Amino acid sequence: MVEEIKAPIACNQIEYHAMLDQTKVARYLAAKSIPLVPYCPLAQGRVATDETLIAIGRKHNASAAQVALKWLLDQDGVAAIPKASRAESQQANLDALKVKLDDDDRKVIARCPRTNAV
Repeated sequence: MVEEIKAPIACNQIEYHAMLDQTKVARYLAAKSIPLVPYCPLAQGRVATDETLIAIGRKHNASAAQVALKWLLDQDGVAAIPKASRAESQQANLDALKVKLDDDDRKVIARCPRTNAV
């Protein structure tokens, strides 16, 4: 799109979460300074049951979903906006900002099994 219309793009919303490999698209968007807005940033709730994310969450007194959300938010050019209709879920999402992932956490998350984007 960028090459075709020669106009700036405000952002690109794609499915992106800790369980889906979108490395190629994320790198392309970063190179073009196009913000990535993850669609389905919590993998429709699947991140909540991922054992790796649960273990990292225990380390930080956080939920697996908060870890997955913080992993996204720590990436330059990524603006995750998870859907949450209940006040408790909204607060839990905001509390993800308090989680402090370290380099070891990010390396472990990077090694998680991922499906490839189509």
